[in-house]
Amino acid sequence: MHFSVWPIAPQSWSSISSLATEVDYGFWHCIYVADHFMTQDGGPQEVLESTSVLAALAATTSRIRLASLVLSMTYRHPAVVANWAVTVDRISDGRLTLGLGTGWQINEHGQYGLALGQPGERVGRFAEGVAVIESLLTKPTTTFEGQHYRLTEAECEPKPVQSPLPLLVGAAAPRMLRVAARHANQWNQWSVPGGFKTTSRVFDAACEREGRDPATIWRSTQALTMITNSAESTAQAEAIAAQVPFPMIHGTPAQIADQVSAWRDEGVDEVIFPDYLMPRGAERMDAYDEIAEAVAPLTTPPPYEKRPGR
Repeated sequence: MHFSVWPIAPQSWSSISSLATEVDYGFWHCIYVADHFMTQDGGPQEVLESTSVLAALAATTSRIRLASLVLSMTYRHPAVVANWAVTVDRISDGRLTLGLGTGWQINEHGQYGLALGQPGERVGRFAEGVAVIESLLTKPTTTFEGQHYRLTEAECEPKPVQSPLPLLVGAAAPRMLRVAARHANQWNQWSVPGGFKTTSRVFDAACEREGRDPATIWRSTQALTMITNSAESTAQAEAIAAQVPFPMIHGTPAQIADQVSAWRDEGVDEVIFPDYLMPRGAERMDAYDEIAEAVAPLTTPPPYEKRPGR
């Protein structure tokens, strides 16, 4: 398995860049960046624009992979996304994974006057958008006539360093799983340990219908993660888990590693740890270090190594 970090909560560039600097060494696989303009509850918190953050990380890191989780097709034209992705892949010397999704957050669409559309419409637009991006990244020119996008002998030069540049699709519903099976190099879904396999079986069947070997598609998952070392913190975590709309795991680092091992047994290649419930400041990286040491026996080489100076 591989393990990655996700600075998911609204935070400053200095906070994101310091985390990136700390994890830009042998153990951690990738740093993910969410694509939103505001918090879901609309509170007065600063949220940095994701493509700018990823471009900056491409220039300020040297080893770790970089990925969007995930760019919304509702407000990002696929031709613009393709050209941006090529640029960041070249700045990073081939370290970008392009994560794509349909879009879902109601308040940012409403405030900016952006059409979100019904779920069926979003999936149709997304399927066209991914096809356009894939073509632009791999073919000399692209002509496309769809319901949502039209391109005529469109160029996207230069091409990315990676061939192919990995496309990540976040998907859980059947139609989106079919799109992922058709185009994705990496498939991602939120899950709890033991709950990944149900959707994974549906995805396997979709891959087989598309003529793709399911084993060739990288699988990643995540859940909100909170380290609890006392009865008080455990009770706090259980209260949070009852309120948040996302899957969550908690426990001591050793208990978290035990839960992660269930994901491994379900065929997960990569576990992403969001920092939403991690401590802030220097203690955040201490928490990531504790998790890294605990999950080290589950890693795929390179083996766990302590951060320099630790």
